[in-house]
Amino acid sequence: MFRYNAELRREYLISLAAVLLLAGALFFLGWQASVGVLVAALILFCIRLFADIRRYRRISELSDGIDKILHGVEKVDFEEYKEGEVAILSSEIHKMVIRLREQASLLLADKRFLSDSIADIAHQLRTPLTSMNIIVDMFSDAELSDDKRFDLLGGMMQSLNRIEWLINTLLKMSKIDADTVLFETKEYKVKDMLQRAGDSLAVPLDINGVTLKINVPDDAVIRGDMMWTCEAIGNILKNCMEHTPEGGKIEIDVKHTPIFTEIVIADTGTGIDKDDLPHVFERFYRGKVALNTSIGIGLALSKMIVERQSGTIRASNREEPETGAVFTVRFYHVKN
Repeated sequence: MFRYNAELRREYLISLAAVLLLAGALFFLGWQASVGVLVAALILFCIRLFADIRRYRRISELSDGIDKILHGVEKVDFEEYKEGEVAILSSEIHKMVIRLREQASLLLADKRFLSDSIADIAHQLRTPLTSMNIIVDMFSDAELSDDKRFDLLGGMMQSLNRIEWLINTLLKMSKIDADTVLFETKEYKVKDMLQRAGDSLAVPLDINGVTLKINVPDDAVIRGDMMWTCEAIGNILKNCMEHTPEGGKIEIDVKHTPIFTEIVIADTGTGIDKDDLPHVFERFYRGKVALNTSIGIGLALSKMIVERQSGTIRASNREEPETGAVFTVRFYHVKN
């Protein structure tokens, strides 16, 4: 205790010197007073020494516990003290250990998620790359007709577009995860945003024979980032289009109130299986009725974009006897 604490040694020496000086001064008044002072000082010294030894023993136990934690021991329980500064220190260390364990658990979960994501990405890239390798081998056939070459070239372009979309979407998601995206907070008309989102899918909708109908009041507005919101709505429309048969319809209805603006996107497709509903917005999740070309990150990106703008998004199905999926996006009018 005294070996490593110079301050404590100094306190004891100063106290001893003060007692000796007082005892020496009182000696001239009578030796009984001097002895009384020395006895009282000895009693106080013993009490102080006992308290310091007890406190340092507790501190040593805390130090040993911290050392065990630093060396990877998982289960270290700190003794609980009812009062005193050591009790406060023990309580704070206990809180810190709990927090560190929580952070370690979160980091481990993040590492597992990253590992699973990399495996999923590799799997998604492997499919179009394998298709492209097969197409390249077929191109080497000298007897290949021009029509067949044209078809193969179209297949290669489709695979390249799929890879490009996957990479771009993953980059957007990583930027949002890293909080490097600055969402604008400008007021814009919902009608303009939905028109832009629909125009980006005009050709695929026409090819698939799916009709898009937009019902939106002219005064409906949202405060946020129009480009990112357009990206989110576009991904939802793309998902609806892929699960709507030829001759089907996608309808967008907008409800504008002083509190929120709600965008409801409903299709006449196959709908979402009830077991898939809780997972449709999870990354790389592919439902029971997912297409072979489905990757499972479009809706996840939409959810991230909406929630980063203080919005909510949920998926459901049309009420029977109608079939089809329903996506409800709601943006609240938050004043900055």
